Amino acid sequence: MEMFRGGAAFAPGVTVEEAVMVLLLAFVLSQLTAWVYIYTHHGLSYSRAYVQSIVLLTIILALGMMVINNNVAIAFGLVGALSVIRFRNILKDTRDTAFIFFALINSMACGTRNFGLAVLGTVVFCLLALYLHWSQFGSRHTGDGFVRFHWDMQRTGRPEWQTALRHHCRSMQLVSQRFAESGHGEVAYRLTMRDPSRAELLVDELRGTPGISNVTFVLQEEEAEV
Repeated sequence: MEMFRGGAAFAPGVTVEEAVMVLLLAFVLSQLTAWVYIYTHHGLSYSRAYVQSIVLLTIILALGMMVINNNVAIAFGLVGALSVIRFRNILKDTRDTAFIFFALINSMACGTRNFGLAVLGTVVFCLLALYLHWSQFGSRHTGDGFVRFHWDMQRTGRPEWQTALRHHCRSMQLVSQRFAESGHGEVAYRLTMRDPSRAELLVDELRGTPGISNVTFVLQEEEAEV
């Protein structure tokens, strides 16, 4: 039990207090990183296993850095042992790669006892991730919509339904229009919505306009996964 006494070393250059500090700090910082990822994630590729891997890989690599501890022989032995493992998981989102790469780098900082750098790096990384999430950095449009409806030209004029489109849309582009001898036609527009959450109100206004029928509306968000 001599190795567990205060000041004793688990490995050359690593005391019990340092080892506990490294693992606890790696766990706390990885938890913070994982929570920021959960909060800022959007899309369809969310994985509980991926979130847990952020925490576990941080602990594992921090422990590995303490095992190596500037020993070249152990470093090569560890690389050889890890080369047996094959990672077949494919990350569909490049943003996921950024989080997992940061977790690995941060764990290296913890494992080499660069605690101040590890804490500073986590704070800066998390603040940047939150800023990009809140500011919607990289967005080009609020939302693109496509609307198609039948128009009875004898009952209503074009300005009546164009007013509803201008009220809810920043811009609109005529895609196609067809007219029949009976006075009926079909019109299709590509729209840039002011507020995609109010798309249902636009549809209700169009359906409530005399002479407008068979309204079809499709909203395509700026980011979609296949």
